[in-house]
Amino acid sequence: MKTTIRVKKSALLLAAALWAGQAAAGRDSLHGLLTDSHLDVTLKNIWMTNTTDALEEQGIGPQNAWAQGLLVDYRSGAYHGFGLDASWYGVGKLYANRSFAGRDLVRDNHGHAEGFSKLGQLYLRSYVGDATRFLQTKAGWQQLYKFGVLNVTRSRAAPSSWQGLSAEGRFEQLYARAALVNKFSERDEPEKRHFMTLSSNKRIDYIATADLTWQPQKGRAITLVGGESKDYIRRLGVESAWSQPLAEDLNLLLRGVYYYNQGLREWEGARGFSHQAQHLFGLVGIATARTEAGIGWSVTRARLDNNLGRFYWHLGKNTRGAFNSKADAPGNDYVNDGEQMLYGYGQYQISPEWLAGLYAYYGDHMRYRGVAMREWEYGGFISWAPERLPGFTLFAGLGPSYSWKLSHGKPALNASGDDFQRSSGIGGSFSLEYKFGLF
Repeated sequence: MKTTIRVKKSALLLAAALWAGQAAAGRDSLHGLLTDSHLDVTLKNIWMTNTTDALEEQGIGPQNAWAQGLLVDYRSGAYHGFGLDASWYGVGKLYANRSFAGRDLVRDNHGHAEGFSKLGQLYLRSYVGDATRFLQTKAGWQQLYKFGVLNVTRSRAAPSSWQGLSAEGRFEQLYARAALVNKFSERDEPEKRHFMTLSSNKRIDYIATADLTWQPQKGRAITLVGGESKDYIRRLGVESAWSQPLAEDLNLLLRGVYYYNQGLREWEGARGFSHQAQHLFGLVGIATARTEAGIGWSVTRARLDNNLGRFYWHLGKNTRGAFNSKADAPGNDYVNDGEQMLYGYGQYQISPEWLAGLYAYYGDHMRYRGVAMREWEYGGFISWAPERLPGFTLFAGLGPSYSWKLSHGKPALNASGDDFQRSSGIGGSFSLEYKFGLF
């Protein structure tokens, strides 16, 4: 409760400072805030499907949903570095079958699919400095995309957002960010919710996170990340991406992440892992002006008593954690205890407007009650961004995936207990997005 009061008090102090600055400047400052402002509109039409039978025991069948999103983003001008930004999101239901909720496109109102609208962002900002040396702060509802251990989703009809304080600054090759948040609004609902524990539904007061990046040049960066939900989960990690020229039009790509999860005093060990978990991912690839291909490998350690453990990357209920590993795949999540994943991909820039690609995943080395487990998937995608229509993007992706069925949240074995029950399905998405500026 005290942390919530501090967050709100800080936001009020920043609001008071902005109001005082505007009042002292008079009409000229107000004029600048308005004339230098921008209003962008984004139209998103998106359809998603998943025909997996993994949850058929619970009566959950193929998941289909189709939605139309309207996103309106306003950014004010600035006076002495202060400004106000706001975003409104509206989502309309075009189609939803009985198991629509799994696609997170429209609101689930006690089993009924509904559209919704909400004020997605509303924050005060301050900025001082230039491109190489600056400090920026925000207070209020905001998107925190791959920010420390926090994240928002932008692949649905509406994005998610967090309430709190954030700051980011740069000094030459060093870039640092930090945030303190106390509420979250998910991508498929208008509600703004407190964080809760997974099993006992106790309130978590706040999540704090920070990261530090060293970026000597474009395409080369190493980032240290850390954060925790109060008394619940602590996460530490390192992320890296490195591009090394091999020839005039050939680059070597090296990418990797390592994450460590630790359950804190209130951690129940009811989902994901009992006490701690680790995940390591690495990738080697090559890139030219029009092609890119690579192969990756990951390994996970996440022991969970009486179940098959997983690397749980969120920070509790009503949260969304950042996880920059390819083990978060389009179909399955290759983060089970003991799992080793092989990943391969290739993409080709057919023309300046058309991009196509293929991918494949295979995971094994997991065991549940002595039974060896395996899962895999493959698929492809294509995107189109016409030069004559800036801001317009078409995307389509499709592919089958294979895993195991679940019974009461655990892998389902056959009657003799010497093999697992195979699940399969096809996942796909199709989206049209058009972003344009009104002023």
